[in-house]
Amino acid sequence: MRPLTWGLSNMRISGSSIAVTLALFAMLAHAAAGQPAPRTSKSRVEAALQNIATVARPGKKGFATVWDGNKYVQCAHRPDRSLRCEAAGTLMQPSLERVLVPERVGRLAALGWRLDSSFGNYVKVFPAGVATSLVADEILRALADGYDAAIAELEIRSEWVPDVPCPSRNGPSQNLAGMVNDAPAMAATAVHACAYAPRPSFTSGLPTASTAALIVLYGPTVSGEIQRLRVNIERNVFVVFDAGIGHVQCRPNSRPPAIYCEAQSAESWPALAAVLTTERVARLHAAGFADPGRAPNYWKTYSADAFDDDAIASELLTILHEVYGYNGAQDLAVKTE
Repeated sequence: MRPLTWGLSNMRISGSSIAVTLALFAMLAHAAAGQPAPRTSKSRVEAALQNIATVARPGKKGFATVWDGNKYVQCAHRPDRSLRCEAAGTLMQPSLERVLVPERVGRLAALGWRLDSSFGNYVKVFPAGVATSLVADEILRALADGYDAAIAELEIRSEWVPDVPCPSRNGPSQNLAGMVNDAPAMAATAVHACAYAPRPSFTSGLPTASTAALIVLYGPTVSGEIQRLRVNIERNVFVVFDAGIGHVQCRPNSRPPAIYCEAQSAESWPALAAVLTTERVARLHAAGFADPGRAPNYWKTYSADAFDDDAIASELLTILHEVYGYNGAQDLAVKTE
């Protein structure tokens, strides 16, 4: 989830899920401290591996993690002192499908990394006694060849979590999804299981995850929320329809009576730069949405006289599908004041 910013009012939407993201973004980017990401080297990767091998904490297990954005490798020792390392996969991070194309998956396989079905990560086990310098080389090579990671800008950490059979992991579609992490900020979406099975999509059995299918499933909900804005047109109310990979948000205007809506832009969430292609932005324009500038997002005002609730709902769901690629695999989150 991302912070939601309105262009025409001073409203800010907050919540535990947004706090989760902010906390982890601070870890990823060091933005809160205003510091650049530290430059890394093989010696620092080695140091993290040595750290978890030498520091013993009762009831805890040490993990060494090396990452660039959501591209990560995380390692921990097994009871026989072999070192098991996991590299991020697409099951819990669908956005990595843009990175882990068949050629790069082939490179990982050539380096000895094998897909593990439990969490969809790629796994490699190093026997006990293997030099940490060799393991560090293998981690850096996997990140470079398999993920095209920025090796000079990698972040590295060691941490200890409760030593249980199935430790807490970052939840699906969250930052660093699938990584073992018991941080309180991630508790709301964490996975506490030995394997992850995605919920079946409502589109199962359909030839495509079509706009029509989304309207059948979510049309009444979206229309009802638009009706609520219309009924409360004099009040400071709003609704956000969050698809996980982008959102649209609306609020009422009283003079003249209208429903004002925004579609999230790459300016408000840079990760959308890879989603909002020229063709998809053209679809927004065709629907009557103006470019960011007056607002931080694409925006449109629906006249209360010219558009009924169902028409607005259908157009918003069409935008979520055709512009942001939402297919219903993840539940549409509806947020209000």
